This record gives sequence, structure tokens and C-alpha cells, in this order.
Amino acid sequence: MQVLFTLVVGICGGFILSIVNAPLPWTLGPVLAVSLTSLLLKRQLIWPLFLRNIALIPLGYSMGRPFTVETGHAILSQLPFMLMATFVTICAGLFSAWLMYRRTDIDLSSCLLGCVPGGLSQMVILAAELKETDLTAVTIMQTLRMLSVVFVIPFLAIHVLPAEGASAHLIENEPTGDILMYAIVAVAGAVIGRLIKLPTANLLGPLLATALYIVSFGHTAPIIPQHYLYAAQVCVGSYIGSSIDLRKIREYNGMGPVLLGSVLLVLAVSMVMGCVIAFCTPSSITTSFLSTAPGGLAEMGITALTVGADSSTMTAYQLTRLLFIMLIFPYVARFIRRRFGK
Repeated sequence: MQVLFTLVVGICGGFILSIVNAPLPWTLGPVLAVSLTSLLLKRQLIWPLFLRNIALIPLGYSMGRPFTVETGHAILSQLPFMLMATFVTICAGLFSAWLMYRRTDIDLSSCLLGCVPGGLSQMVILAAELKETDLTAVTIMQTLRMLSVVFVIPFLAIHVLPAEGASAHLIENEPTGDILMYAIVAVAGAVIGRLIKLPTANLLGPLLATALYIVSFGHTAPIIPQHYLYAAQVCVGSYIGSSIDLRKIREYNGMGPVLLGSVLLVLAVSMVMGCVIAFCTPSSITTSFLSTAPGGLAEMGITALTVGADSSTMTAYQLTRLLFIMLIFPYVARFIRRRFGK
């Protein structure tokens, strides 16, 4: 019953934002509606994790559909830019963490994990594994950063940046593959991704499996009807909204202004990096901006699908940063804490 109530709230939020032509209404609408309803009712709404995971599978499939051999070669050619973008974005996050540490009473480890632009769930998991961190502070900082990013980035991509023109990855050819076979491939990708502990396995697994199948057999993947993608976005947005506790914002004095400044700094750095990459590579400014934006892979993937950006290139950039943060950054955080912490 509680899940049904959350679903109704999420659908209403999506419907309202779609009426006012807001960016990503069926993702951001549920995020806003569910989190605000939780604040008003003074209790967290519930949305099962398994429903979000199921919803990520068709989104991952849709992101993997445009992948071709030519796309893979283009991505490999941009590997130095991916590493550069990751390094610059991480450095901006570290500088923001230093400012947060100097201006508030929050410990250095919590500032590092709270300000570095990783995914909300991934950074909270890392904070839980590092016993010396303040999990609540990390959650609040990553939540406010995520809220800023998921509302600002889609707005800029849809209403400010130039629209994508017709390009090779946007041309819809007649599908030559069996939709049932692609469904099996996508689900198998999610299962295998979870077995090998792939980050955001239910999104990346179907994406990589679909891309590999397309490259191997040369088929053109069928398109998922738009209303199914809207339903998947509602599930993802409802889960994000149910994970946000806006009541905790008041618990840390002085965090707000510093966090706002750090978000603006990272966004500005991302925009500059996007312009540099767009100038030095064949990628458009919209694709480059989404590639370097400090958002989660799911949110940026949905935005890429909405604006017609090159989701394959965007995924490669975002995955490079995500893998660095998940695999290497915990050691960096421990070193910085031992070297510079009180």
C-alpha cells in the first residue's frame, strides 16, 4: 500500500512537470514530488530497490542501442580526454572538500566523500565502509549536490545548449533484431553485471551487453516505446526521491553556502571541460557537457536519451570517472586524511 502511494505521488509529480514543459519531467517530477511529500508528512516514503533495478534495464538497453564499431573506435580515440576530464573534475571536488573542511566542523574524510562528484549511492556506500566518516554528513552533501545537478544539467542541456543535429548515431534504421532476443540479452547483462559487481550493474550490464551483441551480429536493435521509458523513469525518480531526507538539511550549520559554492565550481569546471572536449573531438557540445557533468550515470543517461546526445560517448566518460572514484578514490581519501587531517 505504501509503495502504491509513492507511485501515485511520483506519477503526479511527473504529470505536473510535463504540463509545464520542465526538463526530464518523468524523472525529476517523481524526485521532487516524493522528497517534498516525505518532508511534509515527516516520514520517508518507500520505493523498493528491486523496482528501480528492474527499471534500469530498459534504460540501459536504450543507451546501448546506438553503439556501433565506429562508435567504439571513436571512444578509444578519446581515452586521453576521458582521463583528463576525470582528473580535472576530481581535483575540483577535492578543492571543494578542502573549503568545506576549513569552513565547517565536519571531518576531512566526510568532506572528501561528500564533495567529490560520484553517484549518491556509491559515495554513501563508501562512507559506510570508511568508519571514520560521518555518514549523515556525506548523505546530506551528496543529496544536495545530486539535487542541484539533476535539475540544473537537464535544464542547460535541453534549453540552453544547442540542439543536436542529425548524426549517425541518431538515424533510426529499420530494426533487424528480435526484440525477445534483445530482452534476453539485456536481462542477462544485468545478471552478469551484478555477479561481477559492476558499478550500477542493472544499467551498465544491459548497456554493455546490448552494445556487444550489436557489434557482434551487426543487427539494428528495436526501439522501446516511449511510454515504457517514461514508466522506467518514474521508477528511478521515485527511488531517488524516497532516498532523500530533506529534514536532515538543518542539522549542519554553515554547510549550505559552501556546498552551493562547490556545486557551482564543479559545474563551471565541467562546462569548461565540455567546451574543450567539443573543440578537440568530433563530439557536440551537448554530448561533451553531459560526458563531463558531475551527475549520476542514470540521470545523465536519461538526459542524453531525451536530447539525442551520443549516449555511448557519454557513458564512456561517466564510467571512467565512476570507476576511478569506486576503485581508486578510497585510497586517495585515506592518504589525504592521514597526511592533512587533524
